[in-house]
Amino acid sequence: MRIRIDGTRAEIIDALFRLRLHFTVIGVSRAYPDRARPHHWRIYLTTSRKPPT
Repeated sequence: MRIRIDGTRAEIIDALFRLRLHFTVIGVSRAYPDRARPHHWRIYLTTSRKPPT
């Protein structure tokens, strides 16, 4: 599954920690600047479901 995250660096890091609780992160793109909003970034994640424990 591919997920897009927009926000400041702190918001993106917080979202990554929360997503890792439920998904296995396979790949992360580089951070793309959001030209409409200063200090905001966009990244793309490739994830898969975590195996049941």
